[in-house]
Amino acid sequence: MARVLTTEHIKCAYSIAGQVMDHGFSLKQGVAQLVSEGVGATYAQDLINVYRCMRLGRCYHRTINVEATDYFLRQLFEDGGAEYLSLAINATHQHINYYEELQKLTLHRKRKVVADLEHLLDGSVMSHMAAFEEQVEAALQDSSEARKARLASRAYLIPKKVVLTSTIFVRNPDVVAEALHRAAGVCEACIQPAPFTRKSNGTPYLEVHHKIRLADGGLDTLENAIALCPNCHRASHYG
Repeated sequence: MARVLTTEHIKCAYSIAGQVMDHGFSLKQGVAQLVSEGVGATYAQDLINVYRCMRLGRCYHRTINVEATDYFLRQLFEDGGAEYLSLAINATHQHINYYEELQKLTLHRKRKVVADLEHLLDGSVMSHMAAFEEQVEAALQDSSEARKARLASRAYLIPKKVVLTSTIFVRNPDVVAEALHRAAGVCEACIQPAPFTRKSNGTPYLEVHHKIRLADGGLDTLENAIALCPNCHRASHYG
């Protein structure tokens, strides 16, 4: 194991763990890659498994340090919004309770990390996320021509911002819906079919990504959007 787990190790572990989770790498390949970056084999496996448990909302028994916990939770929120963060926080709560009972101690710093992030799951953020998903579903029910007509008005090129607990962009649901329609269930980067279908409605699961990030001044337009499989979406951020 590396004597010091650096921030770069943690970032690398998160990226590799995501690729393992989404079938880009095998666990053995992921561990080998992290070992080549200077992380000990046992801890490399722990980091990958903790990421998987966070994504699934399951208790993990092996512990990772506070910085890695904080980074994983924040990046999961960035990648998957409230849905990912809710599962990850649930997994971390279970881990903290398990570890405190096992070691007869209190993990004050990890509890603070979780408390600092739980505010992102308050009612206002969750309501916003749910409302946006409903808007996308409604937009998908329209014809492609209707969506393109609304997009042609170019009324929402620069997305509005609302301040809830944190600042997020109010994205145009027609951009998301039309990008998904255009992709027709096929990732627009690797040209492979979506890896699975949504439980809610059976549609192919792709994620709409902005080529130029909204945070960097990118426009919320169909031209700036691309529908990606989860693996290509993660590669676009960390590859």
